[in-house]
Amino acid sequence: MGKKHKPRPDDRARVVDAGDSGGKVKKKKANGATMKASRRKGGGASANGDGRPYDPSRTLSKPAPPPPTYTPSVPTGAYITPEHDEYDACVARSYVGFVFDPPRVLPDELHADVAAAFKTMARRGLFTRDVLAAGKTVSPTFVSRTLVGERGMTYHYQKLRIFALPWSDEDAPEGSPLRVVRRLNDAMKRRSRALLMRHGDARVGDVTGSCEFNVTLINLMEPERKESVALKDEGQFGMGKASVSWHSDSSLQDTSTVAVYHQTSGGIDGDDTSWHIALKCLDGVTPALRVPLRSHSTYYMMRDFNLHHHHAVLNGDTRRFSSTHRVAVTARDTFDYIKGRCERALAVLPSLKWRAGRWPRGTEPPRDAATPLSNAVRVLGETHREVEFQWIRMFWLQGTRHAAQHDGYWTRRIEELTQAWDVMELGLRFAMDACARAADGKAKAEPRAFEMLRYLLETIAELREEHDARARSGAYARVPEDCTPVDRPAFDDASPLPRDLRPVLNTLESHRRKALDR
Repeated sequence: MGKKHKPRPDDRARVVDAGDSGGKVKKKKANGATMKASRRKGGGASANGDGRPYDPSRTLSKPAPPPPTYTPSVPTGAYITPEHDEYDACVARSYVGFVFDPPRVLPDELHADVAAAFKTMARRGLFTRDVLAAGKTVSPTFVSRTLVGERGMTYHYQKLRIFALPWSDEDAPEGSPLRVVRRLNDAMKRRSRALLMRHGDARVGDVTGSCEFNVTLINLMEPERKESVALKDEGQFGMGKASVSWHSDSSLQDTSTVAVYHQTSGGIDGDDTSWHIALKCLDGVTPALRVPLRSHSTYYMMRDFNLHHHHAVLNGDTRRFSSTHRVAVTARDTFDYIKGRCERALAVLPSLKWRAGRWPRGTEPPRDAATPLSNAVRVLGETHREVEFQWIRMFWLQGTRHAAQHDGYWTRRIEELTQAWDVMELGLRFAMDACARAADGKAKAEPRAFEMLRYLLETIAELREEHDARARSGAYARVPEDCTPVDRPAFDDASPLPRDLRPVLNTLESHRRKALDR
């Protein structure tokens, strides 16, 4: 257990009441300035807290208008900090939904356990740089990351799918640091619910959004002097070097809260406040904020804050971990989702086998034998494409270290998906054979089937070429060798179709002309 935390004068930046977490925040002075009442009452969370019930299912039918702009009464410069006289007024008006908690809001025992868990995860090599793609630009992140969350969860951002290490008891053994991360996540959920219920927002009515965090993206950041990649300047307000540049978080459920737990190597009683969170409104008028972060503090971006604001992380002088708890979208980003798609796609295989003339003689045709060939090809081909490029290739793009990290859960699931993909490759081979039979006059020609199969094969061929170009990018020379792409799924002489589909497309076009000229 860590040392008992003592409240410090620099627990500031719009601290909320700790009454719902067991402590009472007294009025303090920060560097000679009296803590404003709005800081003690929630500041940016809004002054109209009315105790509305928390309902994670309630979202906005359309986006709410942004918070009003704030114009300082006197010139403030490009940005303001919590020491500025107009900080509280600016936050309360234009940064509605931003809440800062000092370390004392969470138990010391949890702080100590989380610190130990992060160190263990780092020692085990669980943090790696993501290599992202934006347009034709491929580059590694400045920070190292790992995703932890519910079983089967993934998170997709900047053309990369990352796979969550599951924190469930079934997958994380007793004493696993992932169980500690789950405890932290539970604490973040409880605290977020309390803040959402206490602090309303007139712009969104009774909408609270969700804080049922299903993943956390944990970042490991080093001070600039230890970075192998040069950091870029923040660039807009002259705030210095940024470890994470201006952005809004993506792939989140609408109006959901994001909670960020911050820990540096200085420890809970350390004096380090060299790391900062920077915030800006998108209105182009309101001053930006630069907020110092003490180790074991937490900040929250509630409801639709992410829609109307951007944030950045300004580099500090110590090693930093940040655990960013999110309500990630689940519609197309879980193993259960893609497994279900595969099952539905494979159900059309008997129809394709029948059309290809491969069905056993003397047996009853499949129940869906009358399904148009184009429909069967579309269902199979679209799922084949998604499995290959959004799942299998995304998993292996991150290298053998990534596969080893996920050996307990994801490697078996990716192998299951690869087996399904193999069968779908056979299904596309059946579709080609069906088109050949039409060209030979042994089956009815279906122009729509030729068009659909050509479209799907062309798309797959183009995506493979794009993937190969990405995998050859010089960005991978800046990451360890075991973090470089592996070419999977694999092809061999026994594969139903070759990796290069251009010759197959030429054959398909020949079949089409012959069939439609009859």
